[in-house]
Amino acid sequence: MKAYLKNQFKGYTGKIDGCVAYYHPLRDVLIMRKLPEFIPNSRTEKLKEIMQNLGSIAPSQAYKQDFRDYLNLYNQLAVNRNNRLISWSNLYLKMLYAMQKAIPGVDLRTLSRSQIETQGLPCRTVSSAVQAGLLPPVSGYERFNKLI
Repeated sequence: MKAYLKNQFKGYTGKIDGCVAYYHPLRDVLIMRKLPEFIPNSRTEKLKEIMQNLGSIAPSQAYKQDFRDYLNLYNQLAVNRNNRLISWSNLYLKMLYAMQKAIPGVDLRTLSRSQIETQGLPCRTVSSAVQAGLLPPVSGYERFNKLI
């Protein structure tokens, strides 16, 4: 559902009467949707553990900037025009889930920064993730070599 305001201010976000409102920058619209109902189960517990663990990795600012720059190039590809990603963290999570699928010994619930560094996992840099096939190649990806 699209919400229309007479004097729309683009930065509005929040909860209103059981709904969530937020501005979508790529579509240039204010979106309003019903708040989802949270039903605890084993899948949500697993996701909660994964997200808490990934938050503890705390990538460096230079690594985040490499992801932001890579994301700009990724969104400019003709293939991705209809599937643009807004945030570097979306791409970061896609890469980590692809790594978990590609490398059998990796579990995102127990992954640590020291494990990434000692085992030389491909998520150490954006360029090594592209070379390992975890991220699609874009022109000039070789320059994104800041460590996590």
